[in-house]
Order: sequence, then structure tokens, then C-alpha cells
Amino acid sequence: MGNGWAIIVACLLLFGLWRLPDLMPPATSPLALELEHGRVVGQGAEAAPGGLTLRVQVLDGPREGQILDASAQGPSGSHDVQIYRNGDEVILSISPSATGPFVAVSDRWRAPALGWMLGLFAAAVTLVGGWRGIRSLLALAFTLGVMVRVVVPLLLAGWAPIPVAVVAAAAVNLATILLTEGVRRTTLAAVAGTFAALCLTAVLAAAATAIAVFTATQGDEALGYLQSMGLGGLDAGGLLLAAVIFGALGVLDDVTVTQAATVEELAAADPAAPRRRVFWRAMNVGRSHIAATVNTLVLAYAGASLPLLVLFAAGRQDPLIIASGEVVAVEVVRTLAGSLGIVAAVPLTTLIAALALRPKASTARGMALTP
Repeated sequence: MGNGWAIIVACLLLFGLWRLPDLMPPATSPLALELEHGRVVGQGAEAAPGGLTLRVQVLDGPREGQILDASAQGPSGSHDVQIYRNGDEVILSISPSATGPFVAVSDRWRAPALGWMLGLFAAAVTLVGGWRGIRSLLALAFTLGVMVRVVVPLLLAGWAPIPVAVVAAAAVNLATILLTEGVRRTTLAAVAGTFAALCLTAVLAAAATAIAVFTATQGDEALGYLQSMGLGGLDAGGLLLAAVIFGALGVLDDVTVTQAATVEELAAADPAAPRRRVFWRAMNVGRSHIAATVNTLVLAYAGASLPLLVLFAAGRQDPLIIASGEVVAVEVVRTLAGSLGIVAAVPLTTLIAALALRPKASTARGMALTP
């Protein structure tokens, strides 16, 4: 697929997502919390809880133009109050109450800073990656669009999380690899290997979760908050398993594409080599790849949980007791399930790619994969 056709297809996919009917289920109860974009226009006196009262003008949404009195708070509550000055753009948290809505300035408006970083990232990818970089950016936009417009609404509507995650991840994988790599044997082999590894990851994560006997929320505060919002029927365990699948997908893409390309290049370098020889040579490369990618996944999960690990270490408790606790054990299960999927992706993709090679007259007989 040429650059022009790939970009046209990507734009059509994005347009289709944009025109997709809203899949979000209707709200069954009033919102417990309303977030708005505002600007500080004045300073007030000391508020009752010990913070400051600010005069804030709402800039967007149904309350646009309203000027409200808001209590100055921070991302973590009144004990984390930041200094807000006139003209600062902020995020307002509006909570209903019996005496009227309670308004708080909960954080700063950081969309412009995020926009600058996003623009810098897109420019760097385009400059270094050229047309393939542009195609990868469009594939990234498609992935995010599927997550926001399809996966999240279906999960809120009560669909089973694991099938939704597997099907959505496979569709995203197919679209993104085809857009970035084009339609080739290596691409199809990478897609098939990724799908097989995703299914295996889902089965392993489900089995490990059942054996570990986690609670419904699996130590995740966000799931408890969802239940407090009247979403108690949501499959919390399945939701976290879906997170494992999507978390492994990004690394799986890299592993499967690399292995499929390795098989193709080895076959091109030695056209007389039988498939079994190409398979085992590619596996030698794959073993090195496994070590790096598994370490990457473990570091990603450990980095995200670093403050929690430091907190536990400060308590001077037995590491086995800490690891047995649900908060830590859930992260261990996620890491190991994702890593096992990555390990399995290497031989699966290599085998599929080797079988997809064009048979040669001297090697068409026999496909015993013995070293």
C-alpha cells in the first residue's frame, strides 16, 4: 500500500469513527460531579475549610459565561491547594448538594501545554519517520478513536470486557500494522501472531486471576468509584483483564512485526534455505528480542507502581507478605500474563511467517521444524 493510499484509508477510518453513532448508554442518574473549564477573575476572603474563595468565570459548556464563587483546592483536595492568580485558567469541580452546588477549583487547565507537547511529538515523528511517521500518527489517532468511541461506551453499556478487548485489540492491530507496514506476507503473519498471543494472554490472565482469588475491585480505587456512581453491575474483574490485553498489545505489535520481518529478510538473504532453517535462525533473533521486551514491560509496570513500592519498603515488612497483598499481586499477575503473551508471540509469529514463505523447488518437501 503506497503512502497516498494508506493516508486516504486512514482518513476514511477516522471519518468513520467520527460519524459513528454515539454508543454511550443513557445516564441513569444525575451526574455526581460536573467538571468545567474556567478562568479566575477575582480573589475572595478565607473560606470555611481554610482555603480561599475565588471568583471564577466558566468558559465552556452549558454554564458558559457564569461567574461563580469557588473554593480553592488542589488535585488531592484542600490539603494540596495551589496558588491561583487572576487570569489563570482552571478546572472547576461542581458537586450538587441540598443547599446548592458546591464549586471548587480543583486543578489548573493544562490543555495548551499538552497541545505543545503533542505538536512537538508529531513534528519529531514526521521529521524522523517521513511518510511512515505520518502513517504511524494516523494509526495512533485511529487506536485512540477506537478506545474512546467504541471500547469505553461498550464497556459502560455492559458488554463483556474480555471479548470486547480481544476483538477491538485485533481490529486495531490489523488496521495499524496495515497502515504502517502495508499489505505484505510479513504484515499478515504479524497480525495473525498478535491475535494468537492476545488470546493466550487473555486466557492466562483469567486463569491467574481465578487462582489468586481477587476481590471484585482487585485493589483498584477507580473501580470502587465506578461502583459508587451506580455502575456496580460493571464486570470489574473483566475490565482489569481487558486492561492487561490492551497493555500487552503495544509491545506485541513490536515483537510480531520484527519477527515477521526477520523471517522475510533471512529468506531473502539465503533463498536456498529451507523453511525450518529460516525458522530457527529467526528464533535466535527472537530470543534476544524476548529478553529486551519482557524487561521493558516489567519496567513499565514497576515504574507506574514505584511510589507504592517505596511506601511498602518504608514499612519494613516481609516482601512475601507485601507481594501477597491484592494491590501488589494484581500488578504481578498483569506483568506475568503480559510477559507470557509476549514470549509466546515470538515462536507463534515466526512459525506463521515461515509457513507463509513461498515454497522453493528444493525445499517444498517436508516441513518438520527440527533444528
